[in-house]
Amino acid sequence: MPYETLNLGIELTLPTTGTNNWGTTLKNTTWTKISQHRHTGGGDGGQLVTNSYAANSVTSAKLAKNIALGVAATLTPAGTTQTVDFDLGNIQTLDLSLATGDVTLTLSNAQAGGVYKLWVIQGAVFRDLLFPGSVKWPQSQAPILTQDNGAVDLVELYYTGSQFRGQWEVDWR
Repeated sequence: MPYETLNLGIELTLPTTGTNNWGTTLKNTTWTKISQHRHTGGGDGGQLVTNSYAANSVTSAKLAKNIALGVAATLTPAGTTQTVDFDLGNIQTLDLSLATGDVTLTLSNAQAGGVYKLWVIQGAVFRDLLFPGSVKWPQSQAPILTQDNGAVDLVELYYTGSQFRGQWEVDWR
């Protein structure tokens, strides 16, 4: 069967003859409209090229921040401080069972517009979390964590670019 191959970043092979020649209709209507639209608004039929999205609109770094990076290793502070590096994932677990006191957190590598979640697991001795001043809570109330051994609480953070806005949910056991 004769066919024609069209390529605009994706390849489409259409039949050009036959009793039900739907390929010509598709080429002359839908494909033509697709080929006349560049995602940057040029409408010149050109393919979207790397420099079209590198100018602060879509970058591979921005895309990577929105892709689940798998399960980040559980953070288990053995003292009273812990850094949470959001480059390791936007969902992390913090196990407080080995902490020697309340844990002061440092939050690093957050991206403006990013949403982050911290699962907090209590040990046999209750430990509280102390968040940086850049974290703002509803009615200025920091999380009230569940005090039971093995309790699992969730802290959610949204980063504005200059501060975090937080909320929490307790006892997911």
